Amino acid sequence: MLSADLVRARRRGETLELRPLSAKEQASALLISQQILEEYRGAKGKTRAALEAALNEIPVAARDRKLYLALKKRIDDQATWSEAPERDPQILRRHVFLEAARARRETGTIDRAAILSSSEALLGLPAGTLEHQLYSDLREAQELLLPPALKAEALVETHDLAQAQAVLLRATRVSVDVSCSSPAAYRALFRKLKFLRLLFQLQKLSRGYRLEIDGPYSLFDAVTKYGLALAQLLPALEATERYRLEAELSWGKQKERLKYLREGGRGGAEVEKSELPDEVRVLLERLEAQKAPFTVEIAEELIDVEGGVLVPDLRFVSEETGVIVYLEVLGHWSRAAVWRRVELVNQPRFTARMLFAVSERLRVSEEVLPAEAPAELYVYKGVMSAKSILERVARLSAADRVTS
Repeated sequence: MLSADLVRARRRGETLELRPLSAKEQASALLISQQILEEYRGAKGKTRAALEAALNEIPVAARDRKLYLALKKRIDDQATWSEAPERDPQILRRHVFLEAARARRETGTIDRAAILSSSEALLGLPAGTLEHQLYSDLREAQELLLPPALKAEALVETHDLAQAQAVLLRATRVSVDVSCSSPAAYRALFRKLKFLRLLFQLQKLSRGYRLEIDGPYSLFDAVTKYGLALAQLLPALEATERYRLEAELSWGKQKERLKYLREGGRGGAEVEKSELPDEVRVLLERLEAQKAPFTVEIAEELIDVEGGVLVPDLRFVSEETGVIVYLEVLGHWSRAAVWRRVELVNQPRFTARMLFAVSERLRVSEEVLPAEAPAELYVYKGVMSAKSILERVARLSAADRVTS
């Protein structure tokens, strides 16, 4: 993912505008991409330092320097590099340096080969391994295991989208008005939102929906991880019939409050279907292993509520009465997301039976919803318990739980 300093942008009033590649710049970008990719493909097994030396030989005009760095960053993100070995290189270096200091005190000289050989024997390492591992934790010592499987044409074609994704990493709030070609396309888009674990509110419009999404810079922690998830939503929006996005940004070193606008859509292409989030998938497996009088399914419904729309993850159907209880997993991102759900279900006309699973890290009490409400909070520690969830589902499915 591009960093903000590699984005070609200009400020116009209170709005941040991206500079798309011109036809001439696209030709330059294609040539640069081809040269970078060629160096990566020939560097398998070599260190990052050696590859960087080769990349520095690529002739790049001063006006294309930022473009070159951006393309290189995108290519490098797709490469597979070696990881540090199990033996901590810092401990290995400390041992070798102490041995070298001892040798200097005793003999007045340092025999590098002898010190490495004796250290390998003391540390229980195979011959010739120590020198290779001594600085393997440094970035420049990483070895290229697998070059990126990319094409230069695709890099150039998607560069403007990559810039927009980088901008969203700095968002505090994102609002998207979106239209899809079919109910199935809407479900695929909302499933993508759930898969990415984004914090969003949904409102039905006369045509389509409005998504209000919390930006990474509105959170107290996990900013980078959440920001990357938000950036991954943009290709899914591009596949919709039409969308209009407005983001509030904290931009640059001065963290200026700017707006970013983007419109797009491909006129009804299908949004790629997403799997369940890992925690929901694991929970579903555990629930299915329980002997409970409920059928557990992936929820496909949208629940219209005055002031918004709820998008549950799972639904539980009572085998005896057919009563349905929905589960939405809110996780640990934001307390505000919990309070928004509480407000929606605390309305007199709300009758759907809802269970919200919330991490204890958000410091929210299960008692914020009254006992007679058609909804409950389940506050969990670590991982969700299938048994605890089924107990709450049983309470919610009781015939006298909803009086309206």
